[in-house]
This record gives sequence, structure tokens and C-alpha cells, in this order.
Amino acid sequence: MDQELYISLNGIQMQADKAVLNVNNRSFRYGDALFETIRCIQQKPMWFHDHYQRLINGMSLLQMDIKSLPPATVLEEHICALIQKNRLFGDVRVRLTVFREDGGLYAPANNKVQWLVEASALNTHNYELNTKGLLIDIFEDEKKPLNRFGQYKTANALLFILAGLFKQEQGKDDVLIINSNNQIIEGLASNLFWVKNNEFYTPLRSSGCVNGVMRRQIIRLLRDNNWPIHEVSGTDYDTLLQADEIFLSNAIQGIQWVVGLRDKRYFCKLSKKVNRLLVEAATSYTKDFQEN
Repeated sequence: MDQELYISLNGIQMQADKAVLNVNNRSFRYGDALFETIRCIQQKPMWFHDHYQRLINGMSLLQMDIKSLPPATVLEEHICALIQKNRLFGDVRVRLTVFREDGGLYAPANNKVQWLVEASALNTHNYELNTKGLLIDIFEDEKKPLNRFGQYKTANALLFILAGLFKQEQGKDDVLIINSNNQIIEGLASNLFWVKNNEFYTPLRSSGCVNGVMRRQIIRLLRDNNWPIHEVSGTDYDTLLQADEIFLSNAIQGIQWVVGLRDKRYFCKLSKKVNRLLVEAATSYTKDFQEN
């Protein structure tokens, strides 16, 4: 018998299979919502300050009432309580969604928010590097607009849904996204890095890519270890063909190395080294949490 799971809506735990939102929900009607996906290790939400700050920045952009969202420490406590309620003892994937309260048409009735936490088990420990490299392609049918929303994870994901369908049709593990300037900027649910001559490259946030929490950790690790990292306006297919390595990053999986872009094949020597640094940083992060 499957274990019964719970969610937390505005701090109230309830069964996950029960209806909790009505047809007037603004996330359902208009995509009027932001979300964060967070990996938890030993019940500790990893890099939670960065997730919370990105959420606050996105709420400010969308003119949501920031005061109606609990402080970071309170949200973190609710996340840990939900993990315990669901008896999830390994690594956990958490989705934190913030949506404007019901009411109004395009113009909302008010700007206060509600929040929803979901938690599910992961089948990997810490940030394990994929043993089999990803095979990827480039999604070119639609382009990501260059605007202020692109840095955040919103409930409007139609471009990524089409990209996901393309990925399935092509039988690939992931696809790369292009912005309106015809620059390759990110993966389907990840940031993009590539290596050439022992130097690392990644698109700037101004290119339209998501302001990834894991992207930030990797850039910090590279700089702390004196590895050259260049933030550039984006890239193109020819540049990636000349790269020695490519890897993708996100908050749940950490680093995922790419073995092939179409017919091109890549190594993962430096990707492995960066991943080891990430695992060490995550281990230290959770150790500090347990001691405190």
C-alpha cells in the first residue's frame, strides 16, 4: 500500500490527494504564481536563503505583498515539519509555490499571497553525478523572450512544455533553450555551463536564463578555487561544438554532465572535479545545520 502523503497549505498540513484550490485560483486562471524547487538533505533545505531571496525578488517584480509571506525561518520550519510528517528519511524534493489570493480578472482584487509546500522522495543521495552522460539537442521552434520575468520560475511554462515535448519526440535527455537574440542560454530546467581550455563559461542572467540557485553555488565554488569563469551573453551551436565539456545544473540534481550534443561527444574530467566540490560544500552545509 502506498504511503499517504501530506502537503502544507499556508502552514496547515492536509492529505495531498484532497482538493484544496478552487476554480478561482489565480495560478490556475492566469499563471499568477512563482515557485521554487529545493533539495533537502537530512531534512535541511539546501541553500534556502538563496531560494527565499529569489522568491522575494520575484514577488517584488510581480507586485505581490511580500509581508503576507512568512519569514524564511518560519517557512524553513514548515518544510522540515512536512518532511517529518511524510516520513521521508532520505533526500527530498520540495516545491514551494506562492500564488496571489483569489479575486479579480487580469487585475487582481488584492496582492496578498498564499503558499503551498509539497515534498517527495528522491532516489539519489547528496548531489550524485550522473554515471551516464546526457544526450541533448537544441529546441528552436520557440524562443524565450528577453524580459524581467525570465530570471524567475513562474507558473507560466508553455515554452518549456513544448520544449519538453520536443525532448520526448527526439528521444533526448535534455534540450537547450534559445532566447529572442538567437543565443543558447539554458537547459529545459537547468542552467548551462561549458568548458574550453580549462576555462568555464555560462550565460549571463541578462541573457534571459533563470537566475539559478545552483548556478550561483557553482560560480562561487569555481571562483573560490581560482578556476576561470566567464559570464557571457549566451552562446551558439558552433561554440558548443568546440567546447571540451558541457554540463547542466539545477537545485535538485546538482550537476549533470553532457556526453553528446547531436553528433558531438564530450569529456567530463572537470565536471567531475566541480561536482566533488559541490558534494563537499553540501556536506558542510548540512553538518552546520545539525550542529546548530
